[in-house]
Amino acid sequence: MRLCVRLWVLRQQPFAATVDSVNTDNLAVPPVEGKTLIYTDTAGTASFGWLDPVNDSGEIGLGISVYNEAFNGTIDEQVYQFAGCIMAQPDLEVNCQAPGDSGKRFKLKTTETNGPIDLVFNVSADDASKLYRVIGKFSNLTDTTNLVEGGLKAFRIETGFGVGNDFTPSSAEDGLSFGMAADGASKLSIGPIGKYPGGLFGGSRVEGLPFFSTSIAAFTEGTTASDEDTMETDGVIPVEYSELFGDWNALANVPTGWFIDHDGNPANDSILLAWNDGTDWQTNEKTFEAVDIEAILLAGGTETAPATIYDPNGTSFDAEGENTTIYDLSNVRPVVDTLDEGDPDNIAPAALSLSKLLASELYDGTFRVLIDGEAVTIADFETWADNPPTVEDTTDGSTLATWLPDAGDEGLYELADGSTMTLEDMNEMINASEGELVRVAGYVQGPVEDLANVNLNTTISVTDTASWPTCTSDGTETSCTFTMRVTGLNELVDDPAIPATPATPASRSSSSGGGCTVGGPGSPFDPVLPGMVLLALAGLWARKRRADA
Repeated sequence: MRLCVRLWVLRQQPFAATVDSVNTDNLAVPPVEGKTLIYTDTAGTASFGWLDPVNDSGEIGLGISVYNEAFNGTIDEQVYQFAGCIMAQPDLEVNCQAPGDSGKRFKLKTTETNGPIDLVFNVSADDASKLYRVIGKFSNLTDTTNLVEGGLKAFRIETGFGVGNDFTPSSAEDGLSFGMAADGASKLSIGPIGKYPGGLFGGSRVEGLPFFSTSIAAFTEGTTASDEDTMETDGVIPVEYSELFGDWNALANVPTGWFIDHDGNPANDSILLAWNDGTDWQTNEKTFEAVDIEAILLAGGTETAPATIYDPNGTSFDAEGENTTIYDLSNVRPVVDTLDEGDPDNIAPAALSLSKLLASELYDGTFRVLIDGEAVTIADFETWADNPPTVEDTTDGSTLATWLPDAGDEGLYELADGSTMTLEDMNEMINASEGELVRVAGYVQGPVEDLANVNLNTTISVTDTASWPTCTSDGTETSCTFTMRVTGLNELVDDPAIPATPATPASRSSSSGGGCTVGGPGSPFDPVLPGMVLLALAGLWARKRRADA
């Protein structure tokens, strides 16, 4: 459907609505160069951001979806009924309540400071009010030319209608709003409205133990707390982040980190070991405190035990790093539950503390870190540069290939003869080798990408659509759209001009001579394109995601 601006006279007044799907009229369909571009109009005139279209299974879609899967969610000890969620596009059997680390967050990227990004949703009018959870990640990919005024300082989310210059903010009592608490003084959110990933700050049952701080780095809403149609943070970057990195860094400016690729597979998450503060390589040593936690038993159930059972340099692990206890040490939830994420009121003593020191002082070749329930010995810091991930030929013990993360667009393997091979081709070769070729763990440098990312949590309420300016009806069924506008903010930077839609929009499609179109807003999906797009995006899916456990 198109973004309509005419309200038809209805035979029967609708009093509620169901969010059906994502409207694609201002999206690049299929993706352009691996991006679902979000345009400022349906003609594709300009774009201030994009969605990552590849889900965690490597499947290509829009990168965002609506799932009407009813569930109950608890906020401030109050149970709320949700009709569904707006999230990424994993297309699992259960999506809204899928387990942690299942790729639920849509990945929205802003490329322009103060540039609004308009996500539009299709709605059917019906007779039941509905509440939807919004689960996303907002990444700062803004241009470094704004650095004279700093990075981003806040974000704003608004509800409304239309896109670009035609966007109209939602008004009070028009049937579209954020979910609001019963007293109307705050918005409903499962978790902070925005926070840096828990694997960096505060810990997370999903993202693991924290690296930089045991306190979460959460944004706070400013003067819009009681505004049902606008949510804007107060312009203050969480102190846990700002003390180390200043403003919300753009991806191009986050510090470089050293990571261990512990399974030797660049397609999987690597583990952050150290970061460069501009002067030297720093790290944080984790100390598991002698405080009681409810440890998880391998046989099921729990029992009280000291948090020191998780210490990879303690007595829980043998010389090979294997767990010798009766506890499931791959599950760090009992530790996280004592930190800021799981214990915001500081009722229990913290089971973990962090101590900053030079990486060269901690990593002497004997120190071990906890990875997936095993104690992994980290090589001497001075040798990391000489030990990248490799592929070994077990028939003669030779090195078949060495991983070069900076080669090509997404990294390449260099073979012994100097030629190169993509990650996908190497994985195919390994899988076909019947065990003769094996991956060898190693160390890689790269940006600490999650320092550019903020997890978003909010809710959207749809009730009466009667006054919406985007509804049409055939006299029997009523269809509408609404917009969720997301903007990364810095008040010291001028707002970008949203270009006017040309009277005769230039075509954004390209032709290969065979008639296939590429990347037009709301374009029908050409049957020739899936294979082409898959080839273009294969490297994007396999890209090394810099983890922060």
